[in-house]
Amino acid sequence: MSLSMDLWHIKDEQLIPMNKAALDLEKRLEVWVEQDISMLGIDALLIGRQVHTGYGGYIDLLAINSDGELIIIELKRSKTPRNIVAQCLDYGSWVHDLNFDDIVGIYEAYKSASFEKNFSEYFDTPVPEKVNGSYQIVIVAESLDDTTERIIQHLNDVHKVNINVVFFNVFMKDGEEYIGRSWLKDPVDVEERSVVGKKSKWTGYLFVNTGITDDNCRDWNLNRQYRFISAGGGARWINAIKKLKKGDRIFALIKGKGYVGYGIVEEEAVIVKQYQVNGKPIVQDFPEDHPWREDKDTLKDEWMVKVEWLKTVDVEDAKWFKGAFANQNVVCKLRDQTTFKFLIEQFDVDTSNI
Repeated sequence: MSLSMDLWHIKDEQLIPMNKAALDLEKRLEVWVEQDISMLGIDALLIGRQVHTGYGGYIDLLAINSDGELIIIELKRSKTPRNIVAQCLDYGSWVHDLNFDDIVGIYEAYKSASFEKNFSEYFDTPVPEKVNGSYQIVIVAESLDDTTERIIQHLNDVHKVNINVVFFNVFMKDGEEYIGRSWLKDPVDVEERSVVGKKSKWTGYLFVNTGITDDNCRDWNLNRQYRFISAGGGARWINAIKKLKKGDRIFALIKGKGYVGYGIVEEEAVIVKQYQVNGKPIVQDFPEDHPWREDKDTLKDEWMVKVEWLKTVDVEDAKWFKGAFANQNVVCKLRDQTTFKFLIEQFDVDTSNI
């Protein structure tokens, strides 16, 4: 069955279907994604647009994530199922052979700027020693037919190719446009299948960066008192914290200090002004001039995930050892076995039921 997306407007407890708009969406999407790649739910740095390959084709958008993996982003447009999949695999064969100098050249042609400098500023970490050890393919489409779905499912499930489809549809109501997004396959599952044999096995626990620094209003004592982990200030960080789901087991890090807490997610992310503990919005306890009480765009405000902290320590007693895993990402899978063993000992974690 071909996939489609529908939306309903809830009015007076009645569901009113919203009409899809035929507005040349795919022509607009490339511009929107270039302006803000986080709309795909991807934390990556764009390094090229309409990148000419050595085989005569042009990749719509090319990006790189903090691990140095390249991401091919291709809009389906009017291509047939066989053509779009074959074309993406062809692009993948070209991307696979790119070396560091090739990537630098693509970026400098696109931005006329230093790749290493901009990478470090964007991700707050240096370029990894190994770049382009693997790549991803993301097809952006309004809809998908049965043939394309079967091919992509087969490539991912059987051949472990990191390929996925993200759908966007525009809807109209009262002259206003609304856009919806969904994935063909859970991106986490796609990644997990594709890294088998390439990366360490996932421990089942997540690493979370608290984002606490001396230059912002975040405070570990607040995290503990009001039972949360948070992120904000932009779509890429908010989208990351939204990935946390009820039941996720997390280890929290303060950059430059160490690990300060272990807990289980109780509730998914909400904007800070809606976050409550014991039936009371926590912002009511903050001073009038606290930044979290200010009216802000939802893509700039702070978002909170409720956590049952099972064990925490003071910042001064943060747990760390030289070489322990640390990452600039807000949320990522904890795969480093040495760090994991260290943390379960330091935070008395019972792994018998995992």
